[in-house]
Amino acid sequence: MSILALNKLSLSYMEKPVLVDCTCSLAPKAKCGLVGVNGAGKTSLFRLLTGEIAPSSGEIITPKGLKIGIMEQELKNHRHTLQGELFSLFQPLHELEQQLEYINRRLQNASLTEQQALIEQQFRLNEEYINSGGLTYQSRVRSTLLGLGFNTADFDRPLSELSGGQRSKLALAKLLLSDADLLLLDEPTNHLDIASLEWLEDFLRSLNTAFIVISHDRFFLDRVTEQTLHLQNHHLKLYKGNFSAFKQKYAQAREAQIRANANLNREISRVENIIKQQKQWNREKTLITAHSKEKQVQRLQAQLSEVERQPQELTFHFSAAPAPGNDLLELDGITQQFGQKTLFEKLNFRLYKGEKVCLLGQNGVGKTTIFRLIMQQFAPTAGTVTLGAGLKIGYFDQVQKLEDTQETLLEYLRNAYPKMTETELRSSLAAFLFYAEDIEKPCAVLSGGEKARLGLLKILLSQPNLLLLDEPTNHLDIAGREALETALTHFDGAILAISHDRYFINALAEKIVVLHDGKLTEYPGNYAYYLEKRTELAAQQEISAGAPSKSASDNKLAYQAQKEQAAKKRRLQSRLQKLEEAISAHEAAIAALEQQLDDPKIASDYQQTAKLSQELDAKRAALDSDMNNWEETALLLEKD
Repeated sequence: MSILALNKLSLSYMEKPVLVDCTCSLAPKAKCGLVGVNGAGKTSLFRLLTGEIAPSSGEIITPKGLKIGIMEQELKNHRHTLQGELFSLFQPLHELEQQLEYINRRLQNASLTEQQALIEQQFRLNEEYINSGGLTYQSRVRSTLLGLGFNTADFDRPLSELSGGQRSKLALAKLLLSDADLLLLDEPTNHLDIASLEWLEDFLRSLNTAFIVISHDRFFLDRVTEQTLHLQNHHLKLYKGNFSAFKQKYAQAREAQIRANANLNREISRVENIIKQQKQWNREKTLITAHSKEKQVQRLQAQLSEVERQPQELTFHFSAAPAPGNDLLELDGITQQFGQKTLFEKLNFRLYKGEKVCLLGQNGVGKTTIFRLIMQQFAPTAGTVTLGAGLKIGYFDQVQKLEDTQETLLEYLRNAYPKMTETELRSSLAAFLFYAEDIEKPCAVLSGGEKARLGLLKILLSQPNLLLLDEPTNHLDIAGREALETALTHFDGAILAISHDRYFINALAEKIVVLHDGKLTEYPGNYAYYLEKRTELAAQQEISAGAPSKSASDNKLAYQAQKEQAAKKRRLQSRLQKLEEAISAHEAAIAALEQQLDDPKIASDYQQTAKLSQELDAKRAALDSDMNNWEETALLLEKD
């Protein structure tokens, strides 16, 4: 049985095709990625699935009562707090809680006759409450908010105070906590730092609900998806496997298709030469042979398959201006404070000619501030920033502020580089997929991806020897990201990049620098090596930097800390096991008491029924308490 099936689904806008005869089906609990270039129609497909728009032809087949969830574009009740907004998803549970509280109050003054009916109602409501997730919904709300990067101080903030990125994260939290049967996730990784990305990946991998996710984050797709829907040239095709598996299978299938067509065309050419020769002889027998061969050509031509057109790719490379020295940049004892808040202190960092470094850290730790200090937009609270002789910086800001720019693309570049000829400017724009119909558009109307491409082009034309890139892959589709990676890999200057795109980091970085708790830690190698070897590499780096070895007292303290951590983990595990045993005992006792209450002989004895009911209430209260303790302990063990 499928949770979703498309049967010859087509969609057109103003007689322009978006989807054409799309047919596929997804199984329940499918974990599916939806990929395609920007503008291919991915979001339009989501709008079809939610019923926001109707197809031009074809049908969408779903099980009766299927609930589809999608991220809200606008959070409506601005008076709600973050936690209150998520608790509003569980209104039926709040109503059950109120009913149970009402019954508890009634039981205190009810007669024996009324108690029996109230206890039965209480049991029924309590069972419904537990089965609906009443014991866990508060901890789920809390863990979801923390996982997506909010802190406990944010929980009671009103929605009106949230930034755009925080609103997007809250909308994602609402979707993840919904009871939808099929989740539609459109770029859910936007605004998430790496820690939150990893939490989301673990959440989706453990999810029993089906989902389709649109994302340009290839690392994320590889970790969470098991199938890939590819939307290209208005057609949809389903592949087994994650993004990397799809990419390999797609390339192999396309290459096999090209080879098969080439073989068929060679055979067609050979047969056509035979036909030409036979007709030249102009004999009855040879003309019959020629006619037979023409039918053979028709059969061969029918076997030719149309190879899908590849989307146009960026074709560019970065050329660095010569740097006279090896030392490009030095941060010496940098401290930065804003009011009473210290972002970081006594940071030391050097960047050398030709190095490719990625700067990582959670949102808000000060990565962009470091870039602004390097650009000398303001002075550090303490310490010095030294720029090397002949250093020429190209700075790509993740916020491309072109909204108020009424210049066309061509005018924008001409004003920036007046010495370039018209032909040079047009050729450069074409390399970044801006053609005749595009270059006369005002910069203000460009999409996010187009702004990113224009910003990168402007950097290219400046010929820097140091690139500062702040989230350069934002708004770029997968093809654009791959082209950028190739170009930056061959760039002969130095690069310092901030990014949450782990695929990009892995392809580019020769060194990882992590900003955490106001300190910088360096790891030589790419992202995969950093993940695998960070503890070992940190120790190696300490040795290679000539740092003094730890004293015996330092080693003893570190050992004691490890022992205390291990002992704490054992205590939590032991507590968890004891709570699980207690919960099982409570459930068994509750079942026994309920069985006794169902006995007609006991049911007729009001005093015995009241006594058993009181015992049952006590056992249920103890079960609730132990369940809450189990959840808290499990969360502590997970964080440990």
